[in-house]
Amino acid sequence: MALRRRNTSEFHVTIKNNKPNHMKKVLIVVAIITFLNACSKSSEGGTTTPVAETNIAFTINATDNSIAVGTSFPVTVTLTSAMPSSSGIKIEATVVDQTNTQNVTQNAAVTSTAATNTITLINLPKGRWCLASIKVSSVKTPTNNSSKSFTVSNK
Repeated sequence: MALRRRNTSEFHVTIKNNKPNHMKKVLIVVAIITFLNACSKSSEGGTTTPVAETNIAFTINATDNSIAVGTSFPVTVTLTSAMPSSSGIKIEATVVDQTNTQNVTQNAAVTSTAATNTITLINLPKGRWCLASIKVSSVKTPTNNSSKSFTVSNK
C-alpha cells in the first residue's frame, strides 16, 4: 500500500495486487506441512515403541555347601523384581558334577506367572559335590535374565 499526496488536503491510497506473491508463500507453507506429515508416523497402523521390561532380579533359599537328603533338593525361587511381562518367567536348573564335570539331567524348565516358585533338583550323585545354577528369564524377552549358582551334595 502506498500513500500519495496530490495536494495538501487530499490523500490517495494505491493498493498493489500482491496475490501472486501471497499465493507462492501459501503453496510453500502447504508443501512444507505435507512433507512433515509424510515423514512422521501415524498413530494408526504405525509402529509402537515397546515398553522396556524391568530387569530380572530374584533370590533363592540355597547357599554354597547345601546338603541334600537323598538324590533330590528343593529350591525356592523368589522373583524380587516386578514380573517382566504378563507372559511370566521361565526358570531353568542345570547341575554339573564337580568330580567329572558331567551334566546331571534335570527336569524341564518351568514357566510361571507367580513370584515364588519351588523347583526340585534331581539325580544328585551320592557323595559328590555339584554346582547348581538357576536361571530366571522373561518368557517375552529371553535376553532379560539373571542367574545364581551354589554347590550342593547328596551326603
